[in-house]
Amino acid sequence: MERNIFYYTASKDDLRIEQLNRLLSFEKVAGDVKLETEYPGLKVDFNSGARVRLPIGDWHVRISDYNSGIVAFDDDISDCTLVAAEKYYICWHVEIWKDSELVFEHVLDLNGQEVFIFMAGGALGDSISLFPYLRVMQQSYHCKISLLPPNDDFKNILVMYFPDINLVDEVPEDAYASYCLAVFQFPPYLIPADSRMMTPGMAAQSLLGLPRKADWVVYTPTAERCIKEKYVCIAVQASGIMKRWLYPDGWERVVSYLKELGYRVLCIDGAAKVIADGHLIEMPSGAEDFTGMKPLMERVNLLAYADFFIGLGSGLSWLAHACGIPVILISGFSLPLGEFYTPYRVTNPLACHGCYNDVRVDWKEGCPYHHGTEREFECSKSISYFMVKKAIDRVVEDIHGSNI
Repeated sequence: MERNIFYYTASKDDLRIEQLNRLLSFEKVAGDVKLETEYPGLKVDFNSGARVRLPIGDWHVRISDYNSGIVAFDDDISDCTLVAAEKYYICWHVEIWKDSELVFEHVLDLNGQEVFIFMAGGALGDSISLFPYLRVMQQSYHCKISLLPPNDDFKNILVMYFPDINLVDEVPEDAYASYCLAVFQFPPYLIPADSRMMTPGMAAQSLLGLPRKADWVVYTPTAERCIKEKYVCIAVQASGIMKRWLYPDGWERVVSYLKELGYRVLCIDGAAKVIADGHLIEMPSGAEDFTGMKPLMERVNLLAYADFFIGLGSGLSWLAHACGIPVILISGFSLPLGEFYTPYRVTNPLACHGCYNDVRVDWKEGCPYHHGTEREFECSKSISYFMVKKAIDRVVEDIHGSNI
């Protein structure tokens, strides 16, 4: 991408310096402006925002939102590249004058076009929640989608369950538009509103301009069942101490109870032991060690045959949900809109909870309300073993009836 870039914005606020590096990283992925016009040197595309490459000359450009009429740029300009700071779907209207004569006009229309999607972060839960919206975009606009996966581990998942999506290593040269798909918390340039105020699906809809919610995609197994006995999978680890269940001996008692019910209990975390913010979180001693950074399809083929899964507000819970099995989700740091719906969600509304979805605080710094006090992480510590046991009893009855 050339260096002579002028960023403009439809927002009434000035560009935020702290977001500039992130915007530049989008330009690096999108590359140079790609689509030629009838005028030599004049190029227009919608790869990572509405972009116009102008050669030297007497040019006037107006770029606006076609639907609302809000004008993002309207000025004389020469020999530079105009780039929108807003990276999500906007129905851009580009008008260009040369020597006071209107020579180019175009309204963004994705129908039948080559659309490039790249994904930021690569978090397991975020990715699984967003993948179905690629299909909605394809169906809504009848466009061809090329996807740069968040990392190689997702490729088998995408090939198996989303075969119509073209996987690529870089933006196609004929890409008409490009969007970055992620659960962003940085409005107004990367997403219209902070994703913590909405479900992941709603975030995807706002990023890609989609008219409807996606149908859930079930990850069916690709291999036969390898464990004959009935079993339950659990995961006690998560990114950040605030996501863990910190009730004393909670996991040990859960595993003991599951074994009393006749289940094998398989722990499928990426690691059996993790020290997070001074807290040692390790696999319960009674669980079987199936930990390790296994390929996702291997995890799918294990989860799909489990009676149910017990986990946290983390990626493996999303993966279990995608496999179509019941999920007991233990979470105090998030509100229900932060994850998928499950009738077996366990939280304690009588304790401080839901800080993740409070856009006024930086939950990444630990417990934002009670750090350093006896109430630190009370959202997690106040979810008792008996609350989780009750959820286990409900899911077992739903699966097997009163007789297990």
